[in-house]
Amino acid sequence: MNAETSQDPANSELTVTEQLQQEMAPISFQELQKFFARGVMIVVDRSLDLVTVAVALHEDNAQQLQQWLDMGLVNRAQDEQAQKWVDERTEFMAVTVAPWVLVQEMK
Repeated sequence: MNAETSQDPANSELTVTEQLQQEMAPISFQELQKFFARGVMIVVDRSLDLVTVAVALHEDNAQQLQQWLDMGLVNRAQDEQAQKWVDERTEFMAVTVAPWVLVQEMK
């Protein structure tokens, strides 16, 4: 499947990008803690577009994802980050590409 098609008949006229844009929402770290604990929380640097990264993950674009990983722009959430987020009551924009929850700090 590519970013221009959808398998969900209810949303057949929406692209994957449009679906992910509609599903993206603000959320607190407190609400994300269960995903962090399960190791499925992916942090996206603010220099990247969250939906663009979500589409790359959805399409299994390994080359692009590896490039972002190598550059430190996309990473699994770490314990040190989590403590900072708790202390600062950080808010995120988030979108799910099962089983992953992609998050980006809001400023």
